[in-house]
Amino acid sequence: MIVISHPNKIINVEVNLPASKSISNRLLVIQFLMQKSFEIEHLSNCNDTNDLIEALNQIHTAKNRGSEIATLVDAGEAGTSYRFLTALLATLPGNYELIGSEKLMQRPINTLVDVLRSLGATIVSKNNNSFGPLLIKGSSLEGGHVKLEANTSSQFISALMLVAPYFKKGLTIELIGNVVSWDYIKMTMELMKLFGATVETNQKFIHVSFGPYQTEKKTYRVESDWTAASYWYAFAMLSKACNIVLKGLNEQSFQGDSIVASIFRLYGIKSHFSPTCVTITKSANTGFILDYDFVNNPDLVQTFAFLHAALGLNLQINNAANLRHKETDRITAIAKEIEKIGGNILLKSDNDFYLQCKSPTLAQDVAFETYKDHRMAMSMALLALRFNEIKIANPKVVNKSYPDFWQHLTKAGFTIEGSTF
Repeated sequence: MIVISHPNKIINVEVNLPASKSISNRLLVIQFLMQKSFEIEHLSNCNDTNDLIEALNQIHTAKNRGSEIATLVDAGEAGTSYRFLTALLATLPGNYELIGSEKLMQRPINTLVDVLRSLGATIVSKNNNSFGPLLIKGSSLEGGHVKLEANTSSQFISALMLVAPYFKKGLTIELIGNVVSWDYIKMTMELMKLFGATVETNQKFIHVSFGPYQTEKKTYRVESDWTAASYWYAFAMLSKACNIVLKGLNEQSFQGDSIVASIFRLYGIKSHFSPTCVTITKSANTGFILDYDFVNNPDLVQTFAFLHAALGLNLQINNAANLRHKETDRITAIAKEIEKIGGNILLKSDNDFYLQCKSPTLAQDVAFETYKDHRMAMSMALLALRFNEIKIANPKVVNKSYPDFWQHLTKAGFTIEGSTF
């Protein structure tokens, strides 16, 4: 449990943001397939990326890849890594058992497994259900044409795309229905192209041609994380005044969440870009988003939900159904925690919900729960600029994506009592 406050609500700070774990994890798979022909600079140091690095090392150092003995590969707590590794191991000769944390083994993987099976992969659930652990007999896959529900996890689609250049017939993914998290699929495509892959798409079909990755690059530097930046934009909005320098962000970015710079312009937050950073300052707001489609930016929902709750502004959140299948059921978690400051969540459908929080108040003995979800913890920290102090349980969950978050808050003038480890 920690207690967070800020004495004057004025923030002047320079922050070395964490590297994007989304870019880092995709690059690690590409690098593995290329047998480390380039180096990655500014790699994410979050738990998810570290888990993937460890898993790839387990594969690389396996001494029994040609035998019937299964190599144990542990994805840790990383959902993205688990999906990427499922597709990767299906293409690598050998026998593998892919495991992960207890929570991860409760997240369904059958959609991706079924598609890989249709391409000739040999994968079975160890417990004969829709979940892991998975027993995988890897082999060279021919590729071909598959159909996939477009509202499934974009990580399933990205997992298939990343290994598809090694399919002899390439891969065509036909997307059925409306696509969610398209920006993450686009990120995968753009990174693949940087390393010589031929990828074509029109949001209904994705076609990847056969042709192993190749590059003349010796190094690739990972951009900082725009989702992490979203919390600082929200801090800027709730501050009395600010001058916040966020290092390592590009104005032209592969990351869909870079849209926060445009959105927060409405709130009166200005972004001043240089080649190495963005400086954000506060001026008079020109308006607020009161109705937003988060179909491509699901990781921003919690940021804007708690920002609007702190401001006492309503917010219509559209196309957020897949939030129920993240680290926790994020819609339920948001509802429970916003109730603690007098807010209310009205479910309008499986996809859409309405946040009401006209006059936020906080009882002295109230503590906020994190639900083992890093984004809940970081989003709720915004409330420290609305109230005199707030209490957050289990603060170490931020290690999943932003290990230095609490240290950076201290640097920005916040007072944090209690252990963040």
